[in-house]
Amino acid sequence: MSAAHTWRLVGPWYRWPRPGHPDDGRVAPPAIQKFAGADFITRFLAEPQRSLQYDEQIDVVQSHDLVPARGLSGKLATLFALDARGQPLAKGSPETAYRARLAPGALRKLFQSTHDRHYLVCCELHCDEPGFPRVARQRVCQAGFVLRRRRSVLPPGLDAAAVEAQAAPVRHAEADWLDLCTLQATAEDAMLTAAQRDAAARRLDDLAAQAGLPDGASLLASRRADLARQRQGFVDWQRAQGVRTEIDGWFPLGHGSSVRRGEWRLLDAVAQAADITSGEQTYPLHALVPDPRLPTHDAAGRCFWYGVVPTQDLQHDVQGQPHLDDLHTYELRCFVRAHHDCPGRRGLQPDCHGPLTWSRATEAFRLAPHFDVQGSANRPVTIKMPDLRDLAAQAAARPRGRLSPVRFVQPQHLSPKELGGEAVCSFSIPLITIIALFLLNLFLPVVVFLFQVWFLLAFRFCIPPQIKIAMDVDAALAVTPPGVDFEADLEVQAQGLADSAEALRKLFLEGGDDSPQTLVDRIHEDTGNDDEIHLDDLDNNALASIGQNFADAKALAPAADGGLQPPEVGEVLLEEPHVDPVWSPRRSA
Repeated sequence: MSAAHTWRLVGPWYRWPRPGHPDDGRVAPPAIQKFAGADFITRFLAEPQRSLQYDEQIDVVQSHDLVPARGLSGKLATLFALDARGQPLAKGSPETAYRARLAPGALRKLFQSTHDRHYLVCCELHCDEPGFPRVARQRVCQAGFVLRRRRSVLPPGLDAAAVEAQAAPVRHAEADWLDLCTLQATAEDAMLTAAQRDAAARRLDDLAAQAGLPDGASLLASRRADLARQRQGFVDWQRAQGVRTEIDGWFPLGHGSSVRRGEWRLLDAVAQAADITSGEQTYPLHALVPDPRLPTHDAAGRCFWYGVVPTQDLQHDVQGQPHLDDLHTYELRCFVRAHHDCPGRRGLQPDCHGPLTWSRATEAFRLAPHFDVQGSANRPVTIKMPDLRDLAAQAAARPRGRLSPVRFVQPQHLSPKELGGEAVCSFSIPLITIIALFLLNLFLPVVVFLFQVWFLLAFRFCIPPQIKIAMDVDAALAVTPPGVDFEADLEVQAQGLADSAEALRKLFLEGGDDSPQTLVDRIHEDTGNDDEIHLDDLDNNALASIGQNFADAKALAPAADGGLQPPEVGEVLLEEPHVDPVWSPRRSA
């Protein structure tokens, strides 16, 4: 074999529809594999196909769908609801109130390394001949990949509003499907009570019966198939309208490893397959050479390559816009260069200018922002607040300043009246932590109320103390959504229970029929503080938030020490199932 144009750079055999079958491999694009943990390279080298599964609800770019907020009235409706444009609905507005639902799309999302997610692009090199034999690794002069940006260009006469109108039904179907998946997950969640699971299962079966299907599993399968058809229909519509995709390549400005500036340039069809010596930024592919003593290794008998997918860097253009962000869509293309027939240049990489072979583009993807809620949850952080009694004892036992290691040097001392000279102040880390938490708790309700973003309270989860109150208090709190400012005449009804905010407040102050002890009494008992507590002045939003905490705590499983077991955070890690090749690899002649 002497002509490199007969080479095929394709995805790894275990990601082909029929693992290892040549007919499937010839058109397979390189695969982007997902991993967790800092030792992902070591684990990949040992068993390449052992990567994590992509979750079809989490590892995708998500949007939101607006639906009418039925069953809500007055202040409750305007608190959470949006108008038809997705903006907060003004109080007293006659417009129909809408609420937002999450709609997971089909576009892949890659998380950041700070989210404990890492990605490798993997490919194999074969000869495009009968049997699809591998290429000898020694014949490859250079291997790498490029990261390119995709942009959709609308034809004349087609505006963004028309595209949005065409995409709206797809998002609605995505949100409906997610609602069903959430209902099924609730029915199978072992952390919930049997009554909660049974209620979710009955609701799922009722929806299936309304659709004329035997059970919830059939309903989910039907909705999934409908969603796939709608997504394909949207793609076909774009193609029929003449929507095209343009590809940009990143070209660094300058030379050397310290270059941080560059620019995106449009690549035409010729430039996309041109020689990489044109100046486009490349990333290396590394050869995976398995231990010859392991004949069953996934890369045994194959010309296997992999590279680390960049999800962040420090490069930017001349306007200061970052090279990589969460707003644009990207793709990867791998390449290999064959050794030229002439002698190579010693000590240079590449050592010759042999012909280039490109792979197909990988699946398109976007990058998650650094503060992505789902990504950040993959790295739980526990901060143990200091015990004030211990701090008091330690402060009394040590000279002043001995426990203050954080030093602030102020060239000009700031005072309310005038600037003074240099000042040096030392602080203890527990003091800084306590003040920071105090400010968070102080300003959280201010920000939530000022900007009417009550839904942000859902991102705060507190396990309340084990306060024993009447069961009717617990039942009333369990149906109280977070952050709702209930009017006294607004009834909260669920499963036959009807209580107004005034009745709820009365239970806090006077107790119930089953227990004469009030919340005020329990606070006095637990804290030893006999100061008068005016719960009647407590805002209803605080009562509702406390109620949500009690409801969340009720759903928690008991821990071994008799307390409450916190819920799981982050994504559940599931590995791709192991597959065996249906066709043994053949060596190149």
